[in-house]
Amino acid sequence: MDSIEGLETILKAGVGRWEEVIFGWACDLAKKVAEYLLQRTDQDLMKSREAGLSVEGFRERWITTLFGDIRIKRRLYSDGKGGSRFLLDEAMGCRKRSQASPKVEELANFVSTMLPFGKCEQLLKALLPDGLSHTTIHRLVGRTVDPHVEEEERELAELFEDGVLPESENKVVPYLMVEADGTYVALQREKERRTEVKIGIAYEGWQGVGKGRFRLKEKASYTGIMDGDRFWEGFSLALAKKYNLSRVGRVIVGSDGAEWAKQGADVFGGLYQLDRFHLLRAIYRGIGSDMAGEVYRACTAGEVAKADAILRQAQEEAEGEEADSIAQLRGYLLSNNHGLRDYRLVTGYGDGLRGLGAMESNVDKLIANRMKKRGMSWTKKGANRMARLLNIKEQGQLHLWANHRGKQQRARPEPPPASLERIKAKETGAWLEAVLPAIRGPQANRPWAQVLKDITRQPGKTTKHGIRIPPTKG
Repeated sequence: MDSIEGLETILKAGVGRWEEVIFGWACDLAKKVAEYLLQRTDQDLMKSREAGLSVEGFRERWITTLFGDIRIKRRLYSDGKGGSRFLLDEAMGCRKRSQASPKVEELANFVSTMLPFGKCEQLLKALLPDGLSHTTIHRLVGRTVDPHVEEEERELAELFEDGVLPESENKVVPYLMVEADGTYVALQREKERRTEVKIGIAYEGWQGVGKGRFRLKEKASYTGIMDGDRFWEGFSLALAKKYNLSRVGRVIVGSDGAEWAKQGADVFGGLYQLDRFHLLRAIYRGIGSDMAGEVYRACTAGEVAKADAILRQAQEEAEGEEADSIAQLRGYLLSNNHGLRDYRLVTGYGDGLRGLGAMESNVDKLIANRMKKRGMSWTKKGANRMARLLNIKEQGQLHLWANHRGKQQRARPEPPPASLERIKAKETGAWLEAVLPAIRGPQANRPWAQVLKDITRQPGKTTKHGIRIPPTKG
């Protein structure tokens, strides 16, 4: 419908459905405007094309937009070297073989972080004139997440294999709180029945938002299905892009006591803190309420021997399952003895510091609400994709990755030289030793830590890992 007069004619025939009629008319008009605009743009791109590109002909494609499906006819170019390009597709930000426009891809990814794919299909069919199938939505999630994961793997390889330092905002803070935990999701079509999604959050402290209410300050998150070493490599890389970790006053790492989660204190050279929720739960399960308060106070004061003495006496007086429960509690406390004392007794009071314990609610918010409950099950690949997508959304980067721009299109200063040959060995070693204290701690025998040791200790040589370290100058 090309005019208001035509719209009035339709309204007279169906005024009871005026919203639908106006919306349909607006979508039809928008499709015509879009087709005209894209046709003109394709002509302009032909006139301003770079040297060496020749027109091979025209090709048609359908694109699902916010206002319905449109068919566009655009020029195919040859670069003379066996390659071909569609300049209009590149200008529009459309992927090859994708039926959705960039904005529709972003919308599909967004709703998939909140609803199962089948319900996403129903919602998009209600919102968009032509909608998307659940299989298309599933495919679009992969096309958003996979480049993000590939870029992270490349950056990790550049750091741990080539010694290329990540770009960083170099933020300095007196405290950085880091918490880590995992939650299990059900699997389908896999040998295992469940797999663990690892979750980490980091924040600079707390902000008051009302009487007795606080929220985390500058929260960052990291999620994925991976082993502990890979998790801390990825999380430390993400944090190094924001913080100058060598100048952070204190890093406090909290967890429920899982071995992989406790590694974070070694990686960051920080203080380990056993999560108080898990500590209290373990005490009440092991000994009941009569002595629980006394044991808890002894633990948080760092008086591990006192707490164990109380439990040992109780164990000697108990029998059967009760004695076994106390023995398990003693083992749990002793295995986490260096994380029992309240970290504020070490760092000092008066800085507005609070007890750690934000992880449980963030597990629900970041992962469980979307990936658990409601009887959902996943393949490992699909679960990892969704965990990564949820984190991309949490970090406010969904628009970047859903629109295929990623790192390359973000507004950033010119990156430093990427070649290891341009990085002074002294500076490289200092950064790595300061930022990743794991190369001197319990993680020192890990393969990636060995690579870092090579980089910091063998200037002027080729390491056993095949990395050429430039000699120190001056």
